[in-house]
Amino acid sequence: MASFFNTYYNEICPTLKELDVIIKSNYSHVDINELSSLLGITPEEIHIILDSKNIESLSSEVIPTVMLNGSSYICRIFKKSLSYYNSKTYSPRDIAYIYSIDEKKVLDAFSELHITEISESNFPQLFKLI
Repeated sequence: MASFFNTYYNEICPTLKELDVIIKSNYSHVDINELSSLLGITPEEIHIILDSKNIESLSSEVIPTVMLNGSSYICRIFKKSLSYYNSKTYSPRDIAYIYSIDEKKVLDAFSELHITEISESNFPQLFKLI
């Protein structure tokens, strides 16, 4: 049986790390097809976002804007996680909300671990149970 651990560590983390590298590289031009592939949205959606924000070129610095307005799962995670930026710990409700996981599954995993909140460093234990 696959767990959320596989999704998180094989899909979400590598994508976020790759996006972080591109953002921090401060490119004046980012390939729209590469960004489209990473974000899981179409180049057309990226164009619509850029147009709606009156942004003329796709650079590293506008990637967060695209992510905040994109419709894909990775964009939604990014948007939701921003409100928890300074959080040291997360409740089951927080985890369920950020990652769009059934809250009962998260509560069951918390119960199995005998915890009421969790820090990011302990996500692997939690996600293996979801």
